[in-house]
Amino acid sequence: MNKATHTTYCNVNSPKPRHALPPSRPRPLSLGAQPLWTDLCVPSWIDPRGRQHQPAAKPLPESFSQVTYLEFGRAVHRAAHLICPSPSLDGRDNEVVAVLAHSDTLVYIATVIGLMTARFVPLLISPRNSPAAIFNLLETTGCHRILATKGTMKELLASVSDYISSTAPDYRLAINEIPSLRQLYPHLAKVVEEHPFEPYPELLRPSFDDTALYIHSSGSTGFPKPIPITHRGIWGYATTCLLHELKDHPRPVRMGAMAIPAFHTLGFVLQIVYPLFGCITCTLFTPAVLDAENDVPVMPTPANTLDAMERTGTTMTIIFPTFLQIWSQEEESMRRLKSFDYVASAGGPLDQKSGDTLLANSVNLRTSYGATEFGMVTRLRPRPGDEKDWMWIEFDTSRTALRWIGAEEGRGEVIFLHSETHVPAVSNLSDDVLKMLEAGLQDNEVQGWDSGNAALRKNPETGVVMGYATKDVCERHPTKPHLYRLVGRVDDVLIHSSGEKTVPAPMESVMLGNQYVKSLVIFGHGRAQPGLLVEPSEYGYTIEEFRNLIWPAVEAANAIAPAFSRIYKEMIITTSSDRPLPRTAKDTVIRKQALKMYEKEIDELYDTIESYANDSSGVTMTPPSSWSSPALAEWLIVQTQDITSRSEPSLTYQTNLFDWGIDSLSATILRLRLVSVLRGVTGGEKALAKVNQNTVYRYPTPGALAEFVVGCLHEEGQDRDEKSMVEEHVKEIEQMVTKYSVKSTPSSGSTSRCTTAKHTVLVTGTTGQLGAQLLFDLLTDPRVATVYALNRRSTNDIIARQKVKFDEKGLDTSVIDEALARPETVVNGINGSCHKERAHLVFLEGTSPDDFDEETRRVLHSEMTILIHNAWRLDFNLPLQGFESSISDFSKFVTFIQGTNARILFTSSIGSTQGWMKEGRVKAFPEECQDAKYAVGAGYGESKYVCERNAGVDGTSFRIGQISGCSISPAWSLTDWVPIIVKSGITMGIVPDAVGVVSWIPGTVVSRAILDVGYSEIAPFAVNLVHPRPTKWSVVMGQVVDSLVEQGKIEPGRVEIVPWSDWVKELERLAGKLGDVKAFENIPAIKLISFYRGMADADGAHRQVDGYEGEAVDLPPLSIENAKKLSKTFCEAGALEKKDIEAWVRWWIGAGM
Repeated sequence: MNKATHTTYCNVNSPKPRHALPPSRPRPLSLGAQPLWTDLCVPSWIDPRGRQHQPAAKPLPESFSQVTYLEFGRAVHRAAHLICPSPSLDGRDNEVVAVLAHSDTLVYIATVIGLMTARFVPLLISPRNSPAAIFNLLETTGCHRILATKGTMKELLASVSDYISSTAPDYRLAINEIPSLRQLYPHLAKVVEEHPFEPYPELLRPSFDDTALYIHSSGSTGFPKPIPITHRGIWGYATTCLLHELKDHPRPVRMGAMAIPAFHTLGFVLQIVYPLFGCITCTLFTPAVLDAENDVPVMPTPANTLDAMERTGTTMTIIFPTFLQIWSQEEESMRRLKSFDYVASAGGPLDQKSGDTLLANSVNLRTSYGATEFGMVTRLRPRPGDEKDWMWIEFDTSRTALRWIGAEEGRGEVIFLHSETHVPAVSNLSDDVLKMLEAGLQDNEVQGWDSGNAALRKNPETGVVMGYATKDVCERHPTKPHLYRLVGRVDDVLIHSSGEKTVPAPMESVMLGNQYVKSLVIFGHGRAQPGLLVEPSEYGYTIEEFRNLIWPAVEAANAIAPAFSRIYKEMIITTSSDRPLPRTAKDTVIRKQALKMYEKEIDELYDTIESYANDSSGVTMTPPSSWSSPALAEWLIVQTQDITSRSEPSLTYQTNLFDWGIDSLSATILRLRLVSVLRGVTGGEKALAKVNQNTVYRYPTPGALAEFVVGCLHEEGQDRDEKSMVEEHVKEIEQMVTKYSVKSTPSSGSTSRCTTAKHTVLVTGTTGQLGAQLLFDLLTDPRVATVYALNRRSTNDIIARQKVKFDEKGLDTSVIDEALARPETVVNGINGSCHKERAHLVFLEGTSPDDFDEETRRVLHSEMTILIHNAWRLDFNLPLQGFESSISDFSKFVTFIQGTNARILFTSSIGSTQGWMKEGRVKAFPEECQDAKYAVGAGYGESKYVCERNAGVDGTSFRIGQISGCSISPAWSLTDWVPIIVKSGITMGIVPDAVGVVSWIPGTVVSRAILDVGYSEIAPFAVNLVHPRPTKWSVVMGQVVDSLVEQGKIEPGRVEIVPWSDWVKELERLAGKLGDVKAFENIPAIKLISFYRGMADADGAHRQVDGYEGEAVDLPPLSIENAKKLSKTFCEAGALEKKDIEAWVRWWIGAGM
């Protein structure tokens, strides 16, 4: 039986899928591909016997379950049976049936094609439309039947029915339930050809120019308009160059489309057209709706979308800018995205900062341009040399008939004429445009602007050229004439980063009627939401007073606008009295000049929402009645209801806000209001640093969000005394120690350690800075026979990932190739018997022994002599509980080596000593097990302490201080606190000085010291690793500044060294003054201002001690006696020299400082 993969979804925790219950975590799903054929209508492409589709080019891993084209074809035919059980064999009259559903995408798309198969015409309706807009769509298309998800659409459907009853009581409307997952896919992912199945009768084929479906416009100029898409139009979607590029891509394409709504044109193209007509796989979320009354499909968030794409092996994605903007702020997200062949922005403009950040982090970013009316009309693959021009597009001139209006002015409106290979769904050319075309503009001789080469199709009845005027204005690249970028709209429609469109004129007209408003301009092109610039009729009010005065008019304007065009109170700013808005002689505001005049204030407003580093918004909110979790949760509920202007359905502490109905804009405003009230509470500063753009997504219920925020406040120690907080943390730490403690058992052989036989070593987390160094040192050490390197699963090839990290650190990548090819004779670590030869290096994927297959478990259990556990979650904002999975993995390793002679070496952190100095202690932290109270602080350090306690009798924990680069391996991440000081200092003109010394230790020394201890016969409880020959802070910082000058980064005298307290004061001044987002790019220290304040306080205390020679800032001193006894490398480590510091600076500059 010849079956092609049509859908696939991964099972992370079990080898076989279960469908009895909804998955606890969104599981991704992918739609597979087939070869391109001829111009057939969509139903003809559906083969429920699966005979015409070839197998997928690349099989998926065994951990994935697969839904084949056979099964998808049968789902389509089952949908047709359920929708129309008794079809008329001579065909239907193209009756329109609306789909208004909040369902799983796999069900939605099968239903849509099922309607076409039964000769209905689907009308895809967004659930975000108002009842009036929905009725307008129904009435315009003559639709009298809706397929809906009655459980999740109950309120909207009732409102539609009420609206129709009151405005058009004679209008017939039937509302039926959409087919369910079980009805369409009864053997989900397990279908075989022998399963019972009845094909739908073959009906009269539609004409190629018949309407296949309706997709409506955004409603930016009034009610959404239904756009008829013919079968020829769908074929046009499928024949653009973009799909041909995907078809010819060097490796099989898996297109991530799980975040795109199925009713959206982009969803229809990516989820239906490209898999059916092309050669790609489209990845989706696994269906989650098993109970139609209670279940809802997966709500796409930036986090679960990227996770799903990674776990399905997605190779590229075309996605809305809102997700890209969030990913551009998360280093881990960008690290994952850079493995994609392409990441394309579509549906609206992506702001330059976000795009440049993604590109700078090696994300292969592109911009795609298209619309419902004409499809995707740009190339995805850049020409050589165009890779960095992410915001510029190249049109497909081979298949489209592209023309320009107004190109002689440097900017032109884009027009697409009907051609034999590209037929826009709408023809709207005005008489004026037609006259221009007839006059010769169609020859496109104006300044050599590109034009399409496709042969034109004229109206067969009139012989007149047909085409679509987009009203989109493009600008030509100054040096690359084949590239263009979208710069606006002919009619000044604002296109937001979400792809939605706001039309200012009707809203502005309503608000101009307010007596306090002289003039105004709505802004927001390329932004997530619109804002309002108002010139008051009289001045003298505070911003809060003025907002309240005009708010009734703003609410009236919001009432006639779509939800995405709503203007929030926080988004209103006023002009200054000395800068009135520019006007024409007719006293009308010149929009572009006005927005240019107040560009700085507008940017500051958006920057406030994005980074909330200052209070330029002027919002004063009424805070919660108290800063307890219940009171804050109640406040969040009230604010959410106010923001969305709705109170139904009921909103409780445990309600998921996104399931309830808030969108990304509402989440942004809720976060801004929370930030506003936090500024007024004692101790709110630390919480402010943690309430970032993803916080509402991460804690999506009022209760969870309230607990998180209150927890942040308590960590500041202001709402309760320090002693009780420490006691509570100690209790939590001890509970975690008990939960994951492992009872020691005797080893399988002699208790003495073999020092002559070669070692078999398992090391985890080798793609980080320290892990890569450990792997390199193990592979070049003659005492090691075989190295097993365990890392998290990734869509990227592990060998390639490892080589990238070696390259970054300046390590020889040939060592990896040689180790993979070189066999080693392995000796059993327990009984000394010889085994067969193994490779010198073996890569494994997973996080714990649970991920090993039986053979790997057997080999490691019998041969392993050293286990180095270096992998750990890196997030200093999480509480102890946030690291439980890492603690659990460590406990499993300790259990795994029970009964063997292997010893475990755990890379702990100086963070596990973070409470040592709180009681005024000045002596060095001993290399012994200490009371849990000395570990209290950030969850990262507390979690490391838990594992120190549970490392076993033959385990050693390494409390590692600040790791630096060195002359032979200078890599030192720009996101670490020291490079951030230097980068910020370049802009500020000053860097901080401190009394005392720094014990920063090169990663090369740390790695070799760990191995020295591992090879020794002694297994101490702990080894503290900080530099044995510390260097004065002032010396290091002075040499950093000198190196910046010598390497041409700054001019001599440009950066001064000042006391730490002065540096922090200047940092605070700039944080309160600068609103430009560039301030946070050039002075990233603003984001860590609380962290640096703590260091300034510690430096101030040290300056009160005459001749202070201890650790600078607030790092505790550590005893290093065990390291001195057991590691020759550690003892011989030289003090930091100028060549080391020069190497850091050179690496930082090369990395983009």
